[in-house]
Amino acid sequence: MVSCSRCYLHRSIRVVNFVINAIGVAMIAYSLWLLKKWEEGVDELDLASPVPTPWFIYTCLGVGIVVCLSTLLGHSTANCISNSVLAVYIVSICSLLLVQAVIIVTVFYKTNWEMQISIYVDENHEEFKNFVLFHVEMCRLISISVLVAQLIVALLAGILWAVGCEPNLHCSSSDPPNFTYSFLDDRTSSLSDCTRLPERSFQVHNIGQTLRNSFA
Repeated sequence: MVSCSRCYLHRSIRVVNFVINAIGVAMIAYSLWLLKKWEEGVDELDLASPVPTPWFIYTCLGVGIVVCLSTLLGHSTANCISNSVLAVYIVSICSLLLVQAVIIVTVFYKTNWEMQISIYVDENHEEFKNFVLFHVEMCRLISISVLVAQLIVALLAGILWAVGCEPNLHCSSSDPPNFTYSFLDDRTSSLSDCTRLPERSFQVHNIGQTLRNSFA
């Protein structure tokens, strides 16, 4: 039962890491596209003073890169064979999650992006303002969702560490049943029974002949 639990935890970590890795790649692509749109919109404003740095875009981009790197580390750790390696991974991922949480809170909750954008965007460029504010919310939701998913991975790794991480070769590959051996074995036994059948019939015939001679 414990071995089955380990297999389930190993596979769960792999699946969740794969999904998070795909989300991380999508975050990188989304951030690069959003950065391009930001630069195009700022060029249309034609402002004398520079606009504030779009930290919400850089935060989303940085989280995506960190997610991809951490999931690669998590995938390799899912195949680990020692509790010490797993403990190092848990400490590392928790430290990264703490840093991510601080950055997300600072960028998305302690910064009033609507007020900062309103300073530089007039009524003629209201569409660009709405575009930026919408994607600020999107970056916030995506970053928080990925943070929660990474917490789930850390929780699964902690459970695996508590259960005990042992070599799990039987989880990844199982020996196929040797049908050839069993077939040949059954066939050999059947052939030996067939060869013994005439011998048994001959012995029964000899016993019957002896009994008839004794009564004659």
